[in-house]
Amino acid sequence: MAMSRTLHLGLLFALLCAAVSSCISPPDYPDAPRIKFKELEVVRLPRSDPREQAIDSDTITISFEDGDGDLGLNPTDNMAPYNDVSVNGKQTNPNYFNYYIQAQLKNRNGQFVDYILDGSNGEVGQYNGRFPRLTTEATKEGPLKGNLRYNLGLSLGTPFNPGDEIRFRISIRDRALNLSNEIFTESYVVKP
Repeated sequence: MAMSRTLHLGLLFALLCAAVSSCISPPDYPDAPRIKFKELEVVRLPRSDPREQAIDSDTITISFEDGDGDLGLNPTDNMAPYNDVSVNGKQTNPNYFNYYIQAQLKNRNGQFVDYILDGSNGEVGQYNGRFPRLTTEATKEGPLKGNLRYNLGLSLGTPFNPGDEIRFRISIRDRALNLSNEIFTESYVVKP
């Protein structure tokens, strides 16, 4: 009798689990990625020689949601529209990258403005990068949610000096060339 009752309870539990799992539907994210700022971690790397410039290692963590999960590029993704088009050592194809990062410097008026390394507005890719595919090619694309960590090493003195307050503007692009929203990191003051 006890075994029959246990079997009935087990079957009831299995049916209940099946009913609950059939009610769970995948999240409904838009096909264009959406991102949010999570964290900026700044670490001063030790110098082996006191005459060397100090380097800050900035690690930026963002969260993302993407409806069709087509985020990231393989190293072999180098054909149009992702192809490498460099002129005089400068990348001119914005689609080569999928992680866009623009440093901003707080000016005397207390406003953050884009900081361009050599002053040539329109240069593509001074800090931009590529992150790898987040799913395998064999994986069926579907909603995807997670975090991306991006590490950026900044030499002090060029371009930033102690006392400068900086932050970063970030967006990402998926393989269908949908661009995410733009976000800003928190700011920090460069230490001597």
